[in-house]
Amino acid sequence: MNLADAQIAVLAEHLYQELELWYPLLRLREEGANVVVISPRIDQPYASKLGYPVTGDLTPADVKPEQFDAVIIPGGFAPEGIRRDKGMVDLVKGIHDQGGLVAAICHAGWVLATADIARGRTVTCVSLVKDDVINAGGNYVDQPVVRDGNIITSRLPSDLPVFAREIVKYLREEPSKRKSDEKLKPAKDRPFSSAAFKKPVHTAMGPRGKASANYITVVVE
Repeated sequence: MNLADAQIAVLAEHLYQELELWYPLLRLREEGANVVVISPRIDQPYASKLGYPVTGDLTPADVKPEQFDAVIIPGGFAPEGIRRDKGMVDLVKGIHDQGGLVAAICHAGWVLATADIARGRTVTCVSLVKDDVINAGGNYVDQPVVRDGNIITSRLPSDLPVFAREIVKYLREEPSKRKSDEKLKPAKDRPFSSAAFKKPVHTAMGPRGKASANYITVVVE
């Protein structure tokens, strides 16, 4: 496909690894692709492991798998939150099942396992989560980048050059499987997500509800 015609989702959650989100996002925007950030909410920023913020363009409820050619899942500890969000997992599985590209790096192997798309596929990931991938039926290998059909995986931030190169190569070689020609834009007429920011975002653990012993990650103003 022509990369300028591609529509790509990048998933975001708290504690994402900075380079693993922004490197492929900016690389694909450089090629002219329409890249949108999908996050559980768009009324708050999401903090990286070092406090680097990203604000989602759309939520999973705003989009459908058939609107995308690819989805990119960054690592860090964001995949722990992503895999708990049914809308995010359903989006990943839906894009995969229609033949679109799923590109996952580092801890994002967790999301492949939860979406049940690692089964029978050769994949890599950070070694800390390889048991999860193996138990989900994946064939784990320790390589900088692995392409098996419509799944591309890498291990660490240092693998990003080959990870991004393989994503671009795949998209140039494969025809679009997208079923919708609608060009997505951020909700509420906002500008697209940007790497520019004025201050870092800090997070803490807060109660899930009133008088609840359960807790979630919250933004601290």
